[in-house]
Amino acid sequence: MLSRTAENLYWTARYLERADSIVRLLEVAYRISLVPNTKEGYDNEWESILSTSGTKNEYLSVYKEIKKEKIELFLLFDDSNSSSVKNCITKARDNIKMVRTAVTLEVWNAVNSFFYNYYDLTKKKYLSKDLPEIIDLVKRNVNLIKGTIINTQLLNDGFDFLILGNYFERADFTARIIDVKYFILLPSTSLIGTQIDNFQWSLMLRSVSSYRAFKWAYGNSEIDYIKIIDFLILNSKCPRSLFFSVEKINYHLKRLKKHYKENKNFSSKIEGLFRKLKKLSVNDILDEGLHEFLSNFIKDISSVYSDLEKKYFLGS
Repeated sequence: MLSRTAENLYWTARYLERADSIVRLLEVAYRISLVPNTKEGYDNEWESILSTSGTKNEYLSVYKEIKKEKIELFLLFDDSNSSSVKNCITKARDNIKMVRTAVTLEVWNAVNSFFYNYYDLTKKKYLSKDLPEIIDLVKRNVNLIKGTIINTQLLNDGFDFLILGNYFERADFTARIIDVKYFILLPSTSLIGTQIDNFQWSLMLRSVSSYRAFKWAYGNSEIDYIKIIDFLILNSKCPRSLFFSVEKINYHLKRLKKHYKENKNFSSKIEGLFRKLKKLSVNDILDEGLHEFLSNFIKDISSVYSDLEKKYFLGS
């Protein structure tokens, strides 16, 4: 496969996952905003969403002040925000349009329809009350596209690049959203383990569509941060966990190695990260410090992507 085609497929999937991630961050802020803040808590969950998405400086250069409605517009529709949902969907469509012969007609139609459905929203005046409906539209369409890829694409190297784009973005996002909870939702250690703490964790589970899965995994026992850290970082059966994403990345990189008949491993970094997560316990993570662990994880995943880019996209 041409390196340009591989890169287009990878970024199509990654931009779609990023659009999904942005609306999930908005859903976190929206749900938290419905609950009264504690005196000890961080009272601007909307600012935290900008920090987590990595767009805070970009936002402040345009709008100058932190305001809920402006943040929603900035993350959903603003052309000046390179990671807005609108731009992510547009870039995904542009990438896949360039390699239409590498995907099935069903995949192209699903992406193209999503683009026009979202474009229709830009013609209307945005109102904050429309946020839940927009979140649902994005999540529903992204899931439809992913299902279409799995059910119609030939399982060749192009399929591998599509899946890799999805899980590189998901790994990064899951780490960041856990960090939001750690840094923003509960800055006071006095609240750890309290009803407020557990309720906030449950909101986060719902934002990544894992609340019911968590209940299946741990029964109807009470939600607490130890179990959730285990579930979203180390659980091999949770499709949103860091372990699951790393396992998928490792698997599909090995498939590419086999497909291209390469002698050397693509990167010892991903295998090392996979082995590390396999051996870790929640106590190991807490001993290191949750924020420190997540920051190091984000750096490690970024480093693996750099290797992927050099080898398959830049040909170096």
